[in-house]
Amino acid sequence: MDLFLFGTLLHMPLLEVVSGDSQVRERVTFATRVDFKVSRVEGQVFPIMHEAKGSVAEGVIVSGLSDEALSRLDYYEKAFGYERMEFVVLDADQQPREATAYLPEPGLWSPAESWDRDGWITAMGELTTLTAREAMSGIDHTPAEAMGRRYRQMMARAASHLRAKNTAHNAAVGRGDMVQGDVTLLKSQNRYAGFFNVEEVDLAFRRFDGAMSAPVNRAVFVGVDATIVLPYDPVRDRVLLVEQFRTGAYLRGDANPWTIEPVAGIIDPGETPEEAAIREAKEEAGITLRDLTCVSAAYPSPGTTTEHFYLYVGLCDLPDGAEGRGGEDAEDEDIQSYVMDWVDFDEALNAGKFRLLPLLVVGHWLARNRDRLRAAA
Repeated sequence: MDLFLFGTLLHMPLLEVVSGDSQVRERVTFATRVDFKVSRVEGQVFPIMHEAKGSVAEGVIVSGLSDEALSRLDYYEKAFGYERMEFVVLDADQQPREATAYLPEPGLWSPAESWDRDGWITAMGELTTLTAREAMSGIDHTPAEAMGRRYRQMMARAASHLRAKNTAHNAAVGRGDMVQGDVTLLKSQNRYAGFFNVEEVDLAFRRFDGAMSAPVNRAVFVGVDATIVLPYDPVRDRVLLVEQFRTGAYLRGDANPWTIEPVAGIIDPGETPEEAAIREAKEEAGITLRDLTCVSAAYPSPGTTTEHFYLYVGLCDLPDGAEGRGGEDAEDEDIQSYVMDWVDFDEALNAGKFRLLPLLVVGHWLARNRDRLRAAA
């Protein structure tokens, strides 16, 4: 039976990835469903089709899909609570035609404003298509429901990839003339997929003498871009730090796996690093940042992880009593914040009492620029 599409899958690159059919756009024709409307789902970026007297839901009919393509589409949509259901649409000649479409179970989602398809494609099309490549790679071993739970992390990884691809890097030191084309990827295997990924690759890279290296085998922790911000009150001359349990320190065998840190968190898809810093400061410490200064954007350990950090000092007010408890319950966070006078922070910084490298970087930057920030306050 024909398939009626009305939402994100109208973006043909995404439909090709999900269906696995590179020729699928050749079997697409215009269609409508009368007395229905396509709206954005409340709290989400994808749409829903719902009854609306006098409205018309525009979409396309896709004909001739293979069983494999339909199975792939079913898998993708099921991850978000959508199943195929039968009804009648009008084709391009305004003739009734039986079709199926992906619809959620009643009451699962609530409609918001009208769906802006072109706006979604501009803002999210490339990101969603790249995310779908990872999502569909697990079809043979990851249940659709599990894929749906991991989708946010997949999208964050895709956003990190696009951010790296679209960021101009003007290297101040080093050769600077080596590019992606100077690396040959021979084989790639996903060794673990979950909140993070572990990828094992065989590759060759161009050596400094111009020759290609012999094939090498590497394993990389595939994380996401993160924002890290040290809140600073230049009037009261105070900083805010947070403390929380860290699994990495625990598994290393650290006697105290609770670490003192700046405010930090992953950059959500569609969010800038600055927006993430402001959001995380509110979530973790309940404070409002009024200005951000970028300290650096750098890799913590590019030999073993794709993680990339955006480091900031954030100006704010830190009156007495600003410390407290924070964190997101949905993410099982339990965070305690502390306010430190500069003299105490600076003493601990120089005595090597902090155990987190990003905090050392931002702290020492603030030490060099503190007088300027205080003079401008």
